[in-house]
Amino acid sequence: MRGLHDAIIKTIALIGLSCSVTAVQASIVITITGRKVKAEISLPGPGATTYDSDFELEFDNPQNLTVACLGLDADVLDAGEIAAVTARLPDPANMIIDPVFPVRITVEPPAACGLAFDNDLDVQWRAIDLVYAAGSPYRLMKAPVAGSFRDITGAVSAGSVRVRGSTGGFSEFVFVKDLNPDYTPEATALFAQLNTRLSDPALSATVKSTLQMDADVSRAAFVAGNYTAAIASLNDFDLHASALVGDDSLPNRWRSLRDLVDHEGELISLSDSLKFTLGRLNGVP
Repeated sequence: MRGLHDAIIKTIALIGLSCSVTAVQASIVITITGRKVKAEISLPGPGATTYDSDFELEFDNPQNLTVACLGLDADVLDAGEIAAVTARLPDPANMIIDPVFPVRITVEPPAACGLAFDNDLDVQWRAIDLVYAAGSPYRLMKAPVAGSFRDITGAVSAGSVRVRGSTGGFSEFVFVKDLNPDYTPEATALFAQLNTRLSDPALSATVKSTLQMDADVSRAAFVAGNYTAAIASLNDFDLHASALVGDDSLPNRWRSLRDLVDHEGELISLSDSLKFTLGRLNGVP
């Protein structure tokens, strides 16, 4: 399904309440072209404030990719919701929802729609209201609905602030500002998460041994302070994971029934986050 399909556009118009007497209209305009989704989002805030952003997804081999089957929505977090989300972050003491952009995007495909895709899903979110600076503290976080958030940041770049990551599934996405990043323990924790993923019994012995070797070589380089070599080994990890996919080796499919685990997508997501963290240790802004 890599050909150009007709765009499917849906505008969800809601009436948002503000602190003024004027009602402000919110909109989510979703365009699907082939395997790419773009959501242009404008949400009302207090007074005359609006929160504007673009949210993009790029699928590999999607099936039944329609607006209705995507189940994408967005909302502005109030004070209570911000506190609840913060409590679910990896480091609640140092990670905050920036009050300049208190937006949450939820992607929850209905089970009966039959949405499915292979491998890792690329995610990109541009927050028009935020200002980019080198070494930006902004991160892309993802969680199952009401579950713990995980940092899936693969890159932070200019364009207001644009964050990119990847995942093997959905549901809630938020922008987070990391006030006190400490990349060494973050990398250590990500390597531990990678090892946990690689121990899953759904992975074949060949997959485990091949990818574990790449991960171990990367971690050894990280411990030695050779971050360039550590990133290079993770690039090997990604290439080997892509070559080993399949039901009998490395499961790589997600579908809306939630009966499959996209192990390839989750492993690549962890590798992306690790490469971003190692890049920061290596001086990449």
